[in-house]
Amino acid sequence: MLDFTTVFVFSTAISIFVCIVCGLAWWNDATGLETRHWFIASLLQLTCSLLIILNDVIPLDIGGYLSGIISTAASGYLALGYRQLYGQDSRSRGILFVSFWTGTAVYLTKFLTDGQQDGIWLLYLGGSVNLIVAAQAVCRGLRAEKPHSGGQRCRYGRFAAYILIGYAAAYVVISPLAFFYPIQFVDGKPVSFWLQVTTIPLVLLNMAAYLVTLVVKLERATERQRHLANHDGLTGALNRKAFYDAWSRRAGQDGVLVVIDIDHFKSVNDSYGHHAGDDALKAFCEAVKQALPPGAVFGRLGGEEFALLLTGSHAGDAAHLLHDLRDVVSGLSVSARDSRAFSITFSAGYVGFDAGEDDMDRIFAAADRALYAAKNGGRDRAVAFDPGSVLRRDVEHLRSAVVSPANPTQVSA
Repeated sequence: MLDFTTVFVFSTAISIFVCIVCGLAWWNDATGLETRHWFIASLLQLTCSLLIILNDVIPLDIGGYLSGIISTAASGYLALGYRQLYGQDSRSRGILFVSFWTGTAVYLTKFLTDGQQDGIWLLYLGGSVNLIVAAQAVCRGLRAEKPHSGGQRCRYGRFAAYILIGYAAAYVVISPLAFFYPIQFVDGKPVSFWLQVTTIPLVLLNMAAYLVTLVVKLERATERQRHLANHDGLTGALNRKAFYDAWSRRAGQDGVLVVIDIDHFKSVNDSYGHHAGDDALKAFCEAVKQALPPGAVFGRLGGEEFALLLTGSHAGDAAHLLHDLRDVVSGLSVSARDSRAFSITFSAGYVGFDAGEDDMDRIFAAADRALYAAKNGGRDRAVAFDPGSVLRRDVEHLRSAVVSPANPTQVSA
């Protein structure tokens, strides 16, 4: 069995390695606060190891307790980083609460039992609480992101949750050993059969927890870049290229194409400001996403213009969907920065197409014509493409061009 000094020198070396890796991650992370929390956690963990191996300077019956309390705070900062990563409440009040009361309970236990019980088992329980909080933050984050990720979940996120739960379980298992077999100090050295056996596995679990944490951060950054390449940064809808790509992958299917334009959007920006306009776009897109049937494709073509692809549907299905969507959107209330509230409406044109049609430009042109008809008809409506009405309008346009005040002699022609 390894002696006490060897075990904790190994632990310190691992802690230095983890601290360097977390420090480099923080140094190279221009935006995330989570890496700062993880670096603080690794620094605290390194401090724990140093307090143990510097037993000639700080007696272990003092440094050991301080080390345990600081280790509890370190696991709290690990949890805090995960909360920050997944956009949850990342205030430090909770981790300080656990660390403070754990430390207080340890010293009260020792005082009330006249030193018969050292209370170290409480330190393991305190650390397990923070690790469970970290695992819970990961699980909640993955559940929250699942509806927005097409059912794809970050595999390393789930692996991190397993590691954190395993780490917490190890603490819970060790806690009864620390309770029933308190550590004895002989010549300033801790004597306990379970301490030397469990220290290295805990160090390895700690290293695994930090490394998988950084892998989760890298995976999420990669996924975010991939998401931004295919989605509009403001609304989260597919961008124009991604919309066309999604449509191309559904070649050979019939369906309906809908082109949507928010009514008088320039007036919204002029009257309430561009921030309010952005909020209106986001509120509109969220309403659309909530109303879409499974398999529908929704994208932002640019500005206030959007497109909706309903494969396997018919014009009647699109009409019912747009009718319901108009009611939902017109009921939205968007607040400007000066607390004024306003609502929005939209116009839509749609066209059905058969499975054999593969000319997307022609289909888009037909939906655009229907959209123009909706605008010319007074807006706040959805209009289906009608080839007959288009032909009549074109004829009328040609007649108006031929019969003009400047050239009335062309009437007889």
